[in-house]
Amino acid sequence: MPRESMSVTLITQGKHKFYSGTMEIEMIAACCSPNPRERDPELGFQRSLDETRALAIANYIRNEGTIPSSIILSAQDAAELQYDSKKKTLSFNLENRSFLILDGQHRVYGFKKLMNDGLKYRVPVIIYNELTPIDEARIFIDINTLQKPVPKELLLDIKKLAERESTEESFLDELFTSFEVEPDSYLINKLSRFDKSANKISKVTFYDSLKPLLREFNVNDTAKLYRIINSYLIAAGDIFSDNAADLNVLITKATLFKILIGHAKSIISIISDNSPENIEKISEYKRYLERSLPGSIKDISGSKAYLKSLDSLDKKLLRRNVTI
Repeated sequence: MPRESMSVTLITQGKHKFYSGTMEIEMIAACCSPNPRERDPELGFQRSLDETRALAIANYIRNEGTIPSSIILSAQDAAELQYDSKKKTLSFNLENRSFLILDGQHRVYGFKKLMNDGLKYRVPVIIYNELTPIDEARIFIDINTLQKPVPKELLLDIKKLAERESTEESFLDELFTSFEVEPDSYLINKLSRFDKSANKISKVTFYDSLKPLLREFNVNDTAKLYRIINSYLIAAGDIFSDNAADLNVLITKATLFKILIGHAKSIISIISDNSPENIEKISEYKRYLERSLPGSIKDISGSKAYLKSLDSLDKKLLRRNVTI
């Protein structure tokens, strides 16, 4: 059976020792499995993992993407792992049951998609040896529960720095910034750009709420859309106040914010069709909100059912009392 060797650094952490080094993706694809105890480790990949995600990783690498994080492996009996302390090298059998993947299964599955590309690509690996199945399970759990994911809000902001924003995201960022800084903004001091925060509207909630509006209307002027939405929110705040409720306090509830912005779509459509010259007037929004909000404020303020609450508001808006 063919054997391979690699230069490594031996690292000790508590009772565990592991080796740090790098491997070509061709080697990783040839000797690693998410379950080397499967009768067929290759089929083990196909049963266990997400094909779409693996293809996305493969395409990312083809487009000169970089993957600096380590693949974490546990050597199996089939590897016949040997460490040469003088040469600081690790040797093992090049066999598809040599290593169990503790972290990085989709990356390795993506590497397998590149096997016929002839692509040279080296990635860092961590190799544990002599772990029991219990040790492997515990390390797998620790890796997948103790690591805290980066907040989506922060990723949205980093996308701007990385110049990877879509046109829609760029527009939403400009709108978010307007609501952050404009002195007359109804949402001033109520937004959180980088993370989820108590009594704040997160950037993710803001984006999710405004996207349907952007897709409904042909909007290319951020300043105008800011004035429209701000007038609408001020009008909604007045209606809440008239009905003994404080929207200034309630607006940071994610579901309520999403309901109100969703309802804005219907009202903006009506104003745009009937009196477009009034599209930025607070009084015009109050005129229509007086149909839908009174009697609904308590329900929508505590609602967890976005679609049901939005549908109820829209129906009230369109319902008219007609005397014949």
